[in-house]
Amino acid sequence: MSIYRILLSLCMAYCLFSTNSLYAQDVNEKIRSTNNATLIGVGSSNLYDTYLSPLKYTGTSFRLMNERMRKTSWFNNNFTKQQLIDLEVTTTKNPIGNADQYSVLLGYTLGGHYNLIKTDKFRFSAGGLWNISGGVLYNQRNSNNPASARAYSNINLSAIAFYSWKNITFRGQIDAPVLGILFSPHYGQSYYEISLGNSVDVINFASLHNQIALRTYFTADIPVSKVTLRVGYLGSFYQTKIHNLQTHNYSNSIVIGLVSESVNLSGNKIKSNKIIDSSFY
Repeated sequence: MSIYRILLSLCMAYCLFSTNSLYAQDVNEKIRSTNNATLIGVGSSNLYDTYLSPLKYTGTSFRLMNERMRKTSWFNNNFTKQQLIDLEVTTTKNPIGNADQYSVLLGYTLGGHYNLIKTDKFRFSAGGLWNISGGVLYNQRNSNNPASARAYSNINLSAIAFYSWKNITFRGQIDAPVLGILFSPHYGQSYYEISLGNSVDVINFASLHNQIALRTYFTADIPVSKVTLRVGYLGSFYQTKIHNLQTHNYSNSIVIGLVSESVNLSGNKIKSNKIIDSSFY
């Protein structure tokens, strides 16, 4: 009987060890989900481009945004990727209200942040983002040069912080470009001339000497029944001074949208039962 008891004890110990090993393996092989948010925004806009007009035009900005964030295994699981697609459409008027100016700008941003501080309720990360943006500004009053193109690409320094309070997650993010390239015609140079080949110096190195920009983003994720609502503020400030031309595009927007966590599984991973590791919560 003693031999049976010893064998039974060994079997139970083996099963317990195997279960713990499988559990530890599952924890170490968490499936990382993607935090996906689609938002709309509306706010104020201030446009200025001396190529088109010496006046500042003010009005309304409309935005459509999609943001994705996902943890990676890079740098010992301390790096989070971020992707942002941002479409902004503005409609503005001159100071006396007798001329309209419209703008369309599409931007794509990709990069990430390295986690520096992490507690139960607070996280702080810093990193870099690459951005490329393009669009057009149209002034209905001009006849010879009614439009001005927008095109630039930058490497941005970025800092992001999260704070959890009860069921709400707050996020604050600040981005600023340090170097890049931008398109700008010369003062008085028409786009027809550029199309004929007179394009010297229309593509320029961009840094703090001719380009200053800041993007501030503050949001709160609020669970409401079976959905998560994201509300917040987005401030976008961009200005250039080059070729005797000055431009700026300032906007302050309130944004609102829905958030979801998604997991892309394929192959054998479909059959695996693992714990989701969110990049946001």
